Amino acid sequence: MTNILFRCDGSIKIGMGHVIRCLALADHLKENHGCKIHFAMRKSELGINRVKKSYPVIEANEQSFDYVDWFFDCISQTQSKILIMDMRDGLTKEQLKLIKKKTGIKVVTIDDPEDKRLEADLAFYPPVPQLEKLNWDGFEGELYVGWEYVLLRKEFLKQYPKPKNSIPNILVSMGATDGKNMTEFVINSLDRIIEKFKVTIIVGSGYPYLKNLKKTLEEVHFEFELLQNPKDIAKIMSQSDFSIISFGQTAYELAALKVPTIFLCLSHDHNESSKLFINEGIGVSMGEYSKLSKQKFIKSVQFHLKEQNKVKEMSNLAGLLTISDLNKISLLILG
Repeated sequence: MTNILFRCDGSIKIGMGHVIRCLALADHLKENHGCKIHFAMRKSELGINRVKKSYPVIEANEQSFDYVDWFFDCISQTQSKILIMDMRDGLTKEQLKLIKKKTGIKVVTIDDPEDKRLEADLAFYPPVPQLEKLNWDGFEGELYVGWEYVLLRKEFLKQYPKPKNSIPNILVSMGATDGKNMTEFVINSLDRIIEKFKVTIIVGSGYPYLKNLKKTLEEVHFEFELLQNPKDIAKIMSQSDFSIISFGQTAYELAALKVPTIFLCLSHDHNESSKLFINEGIGVSMGEYSKLSKQKFIKSVQFHLKEQNKVKEMSNLAGLLTISDLNKISLLILG
């Protein structure tokens, strides 16, 4: 049995994507390779509560926090041989080097833009354009880049029968938290489109604007279904003709389900990453949300409603991709 320590966070501010993909990998390592899993997490109640449903969590004491000492304690407590990192909170390359030297732990990093990646033994990335701009001087580990190195929950890797919707079904999902309340912006925009369609709206357990959203939905002209944190999320998402989402982990999940997507991006980095989907012909980006024109967004939705053959073509292109090979990733980590 291999003891593995995951380090990630999830909150309203940063979203839950890092937590969700770490849980996907943790589940696979436990179920298929008998690994013993622990998580180390910081100041992220939403993320901590989600992980605690499945695995033990060591929480940091933020009053007297020292990153290196805390990692020593976590590794010692759990007797971990492998550390899997998916966080962006400023751990330095030098700190990670010291942790490796003192503990001998094998380090894996996931989709990591920070300099600490240069001390990792294994680094996994989707083939996003930002990779070409990263400096890899001094990196002595193994770098794996490709769609197959995306981490997805097993329910997104199943094949679901494609629906024959009588009118287009649009999925709206702005992530587990949606701190900017982009859901409300999308619903108000869709209400200005006269074509017939149905909207499936998914909000997460951390969505703070549910009361306001329900009030807005009382006035809309279109058919809709509002779901909060549904259980069969992959099956529900697969029934859509196309989707409107906040770019993040959900983008890869929808690509695996062969659902074309319109992206709203919270940051410049997300906008850059969305170009991967544009280049594959499976998504359209509206750019950064803070600069988004409502009229431009409405035009894009209208195009997707009218050009159904184009939408089907995008779905077919997504079907050509091999997305998320958790067994391959696990064997490389354990190797």
